Amino acid sequence: MKDRLTPASSRTTKLVLSEVPFLVCLGGLALMGLVGCDSADQGTVIEKVVPAEGTLTYQGRPLEGYQVTLLPTDGRRPAVGVSDAQGRFRLGTNTEGDGAPPGKHPAAIVWIPPRPAGEPGQEVIIDNPAQLPKPKVKIPDKYGDPKTSGLEIEIPPGGTKELKIDLK
Repeated sequence: MKDRLTPASSRTTKLVLSEVPFLVCLGGLALMGLVGCDSADQGTVIEKVVPAEGTLTYQGRPLEGYQVTLLPTDGRRPAVGVSDAQGRFRLGTNTEGDGAPPGKHPAAIVWIPPRPAGEPGQEVIIDNPAQLPKPKVKIPDKYGDPKTSGLEIEIPPGGTKELKIDLK
């Protein structure tokens, strides 16, 4: 009864060869992940925009913390901006504040509550709606939907810093 011994180099070769399909599969997954990320970036459509900013008021009073949203009717990405204490807002489409596509767009105006206090992920959550912050000035609900707002905002081809939206 003689034990058959396999040389160490041959055992190593067998081990490495048995791992090849696993490593090929793992490498293929990594490559697909990289290609997937790259192709997603290439598929992103950057909208052509022009500078667009202005003032939002209700019955002549500045509205703070309201989001102005322009919704292109052809399915392109909306332009949004949030008003400050003076009612000033700057629209952004591709990135924050980069502008809006030129043309006439239906619009909606909604109040955006301030961010909860605390570090990201550690914010204080308010479960009771009665305790949620309220806007300083309440506007009619119809402005929250572009179909009922009656608002159509025109962005000129050269852009503007003087949009005036005065809600009645």
